[in-house]
Amino acid sequence: MKQGTHLSKKFLLYLSIALNVALACMLLLKPSSIKMEESPTEVIVPNKKVNIVMLGNSITHAGNWNEVLNRNDVFNAGMPGWTSQQLSWVIKDFVVPNNPKLCFFKAGINDYILGISTQRIYKNICTNLDSIKAVGVQPVFQTTLYQLNNEKVNRQIDSLNDLMKKFCAEKSYDYVNLHPFLSENKDANAVYYLEDGTHLKQAAYIEWAKAIRPVIAKYKL
Repeated sequence: MKQGTHLSKKFLLYLSIALNVALACMLLLKPSSIKMEESPTEVIVPNKKVNIVMLGNSITHAGNWNEVLNRNDVFNAGMPGWTSQQLSWVIKDFVVPNNPKLCFFKAGINDYILGISTQRIYKNICTNLDSIKAVGVQPVFQTTLYQLNNEKVNRQIDSLNDLMKKFCAEKSYDYVNLHPFLSENKDANAVYYLEDGTHLKQAAYIEWAKAIRPVIAKYKL
């Protein structure tokens, strides 16, 4: 009887350890700073003409684009938590059915949070821009923004943006540098950032709108 009790306690101990390890792995594999949204289950088309699609992650999602641009033809396709590769999945859902003139694209920070290399992010974004162009829409790359006080990541972001500038020049894609509007001294401008150092205050979107208006005017929209 004592041997059976001993074996039972030993089994419960091993089971407890296994469950704790499994729980720890789940927490490690789920970045606390990234809230993932599921892919849309159906094509989303608003009941109005769309000339501009804003495709990006949660930073794009948080913008009230029609308000800051004083328009009514902008579709917000921001997907919170999504990486540059994941955004390629929704071109068919958000860009193709809306058939806009322009698609402003911005991504990358979630990739860096997950430890994805600059070269991989670069290839993903290039693929996105080419895919947008392939469906008859003019892609516009917007620079990946800095994280507040994160020197290591910010220098990687500089490298990414430099690569994208060369790529856009080769492909005749529009390139919008957001840093003169939202950064200072090679870092994020704290005036425009929330406490997490990644997301933006609403005042930042007014500055962002100033950065992209020349491109909109270029295409007479």
